[in-house]
Amino acid sequence: MDYLLGVDGGGTKTVIAVADLNGKIILEKITGSSNFKSIGFIGAVKNFSSGIDEVIKELENRNTKPYFKSSYFGMAGLNTSFDKNVYSDIILNESMKSYLNLQKVVICNDTVIGLAAGSMKRNRIIIICGTGSNCYGINKEGIEAKANGWDYILADEGSGFSMGLAALRAVMRAYDGRGEETLLTKAIFEFLNINSIDELNRWTYGEAFSKDRFALLSLPLCNTAETGDKIAIEILKNEAEEVVINVSTVVRKLNLENKDFDLVFVGGNFKCVKYFKTIILKNLRRSFPGINYVPLTARPVEGAIRLALENI
Repeated sequence: MDYLLGVDGGGTKTVIAVADLNGKIILEKITGSSNFKSIGFIGAVKNFSSGIDEVIKELENRNTKPYFKSSYFGMAGLNTSFDKNVYSDIILNESMKSYLNLQKVVICNDTVIGLAAGSMKRNRIIIICGTGSNCYGINKEGIEAKANGWDYILADEGSGFSMGLAALRAVMRAYDGRGEETLLTKAIFEFLNINSIDELNRWTYGEAFSKDRFALLSLPLCNTAETGDKIAIEILKNEAEEVVINVSTVVRKLNLENKDFDLVFVGGNFKCVKYFKTIILKNLRRSFPGINYVPLTARPVEGAIRLALENI
């Protein structure tokens, strides 16, 4: 029986959805991360394959061999041709190929499906500010553009990780006397349930690296800024300015400066309103009067199904 397949392969979890040929989702499964940059190639293969195997098994238990007439795979961290080749190896294994219409398989960055979940307007852009940060857009001519999203070392400004790292460094500057005193020290100590710089050092280096751990520090950063702490406010304003640069860069690449377009914004950092979200929206509105702000209400995997349906 023919179906549509949509996958949101994130850094934290992978959501797999199957829909009928009208785009109605009839089955979903959630498995672990399939981002090979976060958990390695073997871990990504294991999580992706286990989730897909569960989906196929359940469909076969309905007395039908599934055939995915059109499939969209939105994968976190897919930025280069090398990344695409790796994800192709993860997704298009020999057992999986027999279930897919290979002429209608699209493997793309997860921003593509996130944008489709938020808007199908001909001119549209998405800005993500969560654990990581990324900006992607497409115009009515079909031209695509992106900015940022190169992960935590090369470029991730506006992300929770970037915020958390800046907050930690402000604490250390204050401790050394290289920078001003800040309420971030007390806020982060309370958030982590620690009492000293020695404990902070052990928290930072004592466990296997995880972007998520550092990104969580964006929460006490935002709360501290709300109390009026100058250092916390400065960090958030700097991150907000970087987001404005990201969006403005994509707008220019797509020649949308004087046109109407949707901007879909998604990510937990937008919950930080006064010194982050408000600054971003205000500055972008000043530069681009045709902008239409759209909060993401649908899930990215629903965008994958929409694109798979459109691709038929």
